[in-house]
Amino acid sequence: MKPRVLTTLLICSSILTTTVTPAIAATTQSNAPTSAKVKKSAKTKAATAESSVADSAFMDLQFRHGQLTDVKGHTAWNKVGEPKSGTDTEVPGNLLTLDGKSAFYTTFSDAQFNELKNGMAIEAYFKYDPAADSNGEHEIFSSQQSGGLGLGVAHGKVIFYAHDGHGYKQPAGTLRAGKWVHAVGVIDKNKTASLYLDGKLVQSVAMPGDLQLAQGTKDFVLGGDARPGGDHVQSQMTGKIKDARLYNHTLTAEQIQSLNREVTAETHETDGTNVVVPAEQTVGTMLVGAKEAAVGHTYGLNVHARQVKYGDQGKLTLDVVFNPDLMYFVDADRTLGGNQTTVKQVANGRLRITSTAKLSPNEFKQYAKTRLAHINLHTKKKAGVAQIRFEQVTKDSTIQLGKALSVKVNGKYALDYNGDGIIGVGDIVKAPDAQKAAVANKAEIKPYKHVVVLTTDGGGNAWSPDGMYYAHGTETPVWTSDPAIMKKRNNPYLMDLFNNKFAMSTSAKAVAPAISAQNYISMLHGRPWETLPTEYQGTNGTMGQEYFADFGKQRQLFPSVFKVLQKNNPTQGAAAFSEWGPIVNSIVEPDAAVKTKQSASLKSFDDVADYIGTSEFDSTSMVYMQSDYMDGQGHGRGWYNDNYWNQYSQYDKLFKKVMDQLEKTGHIHDTLVIANADHGGAHTNHGPNDAPDRDIFIAMGGETVDSGRRLHGGSNSDITALVLDALQVPRAPHMFNSNVFDKSAFLKQTELGKKDRDVEKLHLRRKGQQATIDMSNLRDKRQLRALDMQIDLGNQKVANVKAAKGVKVLRQTVENGTLKLTLSFKKQPTGKLVTVNFKKAAKNAGRVTVQKAMAATTNGTEVLVDLANHDKSKAAKPASQQPAKPAKPAKPTKPAKQKPTKKKGLAHLLHRLGF
Repeated sequence: MKPRVLTTLLICSSILTTTVTPAIAATTQSNAPTSAKVKKSAKTKAATAESSVADSAFMDLQFRHGQLTDVKGHTAWNKVGEPKSGTDTEVPGNLLTLDGKSAFYTTFSDAQFNELKNGMAIEAYFKYDPAADSNGEHEIFSSQQSGGLGLGVAHGKVIFYAHDGHGYKQPAGTLRAGKWVHAVGVIDKNKTASLYLDGKLVQSVAMPGDLQLAQGTKDFVLGGDARPGGDHVQSQMTGKIKDARLYNHTLTAEQIQSLNREVTAETHETDGTNVVVPAEQTVGTMLVGAKEAAVGHTYGLNVHARQVKYGDQGKLTLDVVFNPDLMYFVDADRTLGGNQTTVKQVANGRLRITSTAKLSPNEFKQYAKTRLAHINLHTKKKAGVAQIRFEQVTKDSTIQLGKALSVKVNGKYALDYNGDGIIGVGDIVKAPDAQKAAVANKAEIKPYKHVVVLTTDGGGNAWSPDGMYYAHGTETPVWTSDPAIMKKRNNPYLMDLFNNKFAMSTSAKAVAPAISAQNYISMLHGRPWETLPTEYQGTNGTMGQEYFADFGKQRQLFPSVFKVLQKNNPTQGAAAFSEWGPIVNSIVEPDAAVKTKQSASLKSFDDVADYIGTSEFDSTSMVYMQSDYMDGQGHGRGWYNDNYWNQYSQYDKLFKKVMDQLEKTGHIHDTLVIANADHGGAHTNHGPNDAPDRDIFIAMGGETVDSGRRLHGGSNSDITALVLDALQVPRAPHMFNSNVFDKSAFLKQTELGKKDRDVEKLHLRRKGQQATIDMSNLRDKRQLRALDMQIDLGNQKVANVKAAKGVKVLRQTVENGTLKLTLSFKKQPTGKLVTVNFKKAAKNAGRVTVQKAMAATTNGTEVLVDLANHDKSKAAKPASQQPAKPAKPAKPTKPAKQKPTKKKGLAHLLHRLGF
């Protein structure tokens, strides 16, 4: 195995990229002139001129002056669509550019086809557009129809198709989308079909029968495949083609290597940032992580490696080094090749990654094939800028590889004394006396500090007390209210939780199609999947392989709810736990400041409950969780049948574990819990736009939720809006289709008394030009020490505020007719707190009411109190309720002459009447 040394560093936003090269190339300068890197020696040029394997081609296609020409003169070519002449910075000269709707075709004679029957080879030098579909089949150079042969792309692979009368033999290798690929397919006399990529044999497949030609067509196509019936072309590709040749004889491995040297001699690849990659380099690496992190939170770092050139990659060893005074190593997971990749801490702040896994040439966006490991670091309780970098330890020294990746570790706000990431009344209690007024001036009233979203994959619409879906075996589920069948749903805890303690919609819908990836993208990015550009419409397949489409872009168009939250408050963290990998691997962006974990089956609820019990949760804005088990039951044995409902009974204890932990930690009072399903199902699958597949539930529980209310409507794309609205964070512009779908779910604080909560109650009692404020339902177990409130003045003007003995007014400001009044007291008050005196009553005076208030206990815990407004003032009646004085009858006047006017219509009439 040849040793490799890291030599070059490339940086793009929060993504740190390096390259790995052989030791003999360690002195290569990354800033050397391009001409020096691509120039051929005179000796090489002379050798090429004397003898070329390409000279033996039966057909040699070149694109010149907008027309495809066979320089051998054996074929004439016709265009379909608009194939264009183009250029590429990585290769010299003109080339063919194809848009997926264009191609060239020629029609072979029988004699020409017979040339291929005794051994042949097909060659193409092409670049496949990385934004194009590489999962469906698209052809590069082909003549196939129930037979035939050709080079194509499918499922992220380059494939040589060769039909031997019994079926297609398909040797294949990995497609390097966005990179120049030299592909040669060979059928030899040993009855073998082989594919060579970039001069290397990647696979050979036995081909027992003789080559069977395409049926119903004699066309050969460049940029697509043959199609019978006069249309000539189908399965077109998107990308560029530089060279294409057909040989009427086999080629040896040495000849193919010679062809590869010729076509790549003047090629200089770039990494997408206009930085030239030296030809000697064999492996490229990348660090992907958030640019910022909060103190006391987990920082996720993805370490990638990919094969840049084919060759002996050997054993990869590199170090990731970070500041041990700001971060410490927790663990690593999601390693490439399982135990073929290891991450070991060899010193404080130094991790050694060792991998014998086979590296892929795919781009770094293809995380499933390029990510060596996901590393969890934890920030200490110290702010600063952490440096993360690659290093290579050699025999004589340690080489730092380029500029370090900087991660800003944000400390808590200076006035955040209770450490929850929010400045509120609780911080007043914890603050020194000299700082209490400063805290009061910044304090906000936020009923929710956290949102926990619990998604049951495949959970459908399961919790209505009026009925349920049921199926016999794998038959189509039907809605039933048959009491005997409804007894099969054995979930007393969840039926009570969602129907009595939460507010729930049983008329909510999954986004279309009712498939997991489409719905998780909608939930977490706040946009219905079908409204996204095609590039962003991830599927179960693509999200299992590549990052969300914003990856690596300077301007990210559709950031997730996690990124919006982090931007709004960089001192708070977030977490995501998922049993289905694509959620935490790609739908949640790899450079979002989120703790992620791929949970074991039926363990995601445990992971959430454990996380709530940590100090990390205290300053966490959002936790997202997905449980995959019910989806597996549906796919395995069918939806809504006896097995399905029997397995669903387990979820009582799972949800209860999370709710009990919230209760135990006291966070039940400052957390909004949202429960939903991504989709339902029918038979053993899901996706159609029908009721069993798209019907889901959305339930919400929290201090301000109107418990027991039946909600209407809702979609999975609304989850983001529910989260942001609860945390009082504005939505990003692209989230305009995400909404709080039924606002009746939430009560105003003035309405919370109807919930009969066991909390303290604030009273505002007004009579005349004076209002007093006091508290009731006080208790000995928790002593109040501060109170923050917002009072709607009803157009009254405040003359003064007089505090009772032992009460201190920390803030007294009026904004937009609202009095913000913040108090502190040394001991729990038992009587009047303050008296607010008003100036002479305004003519349009209305009720004076406390609209919002939050109290704080001795340990800084915040309490959303009940409100009781008592206004006995005559001036308190709204203007619309005050009896109008009868107007004096006007003296009759002689009507004035008026010009005829056009009829204004109903809208004008309503406007004139004051509507």
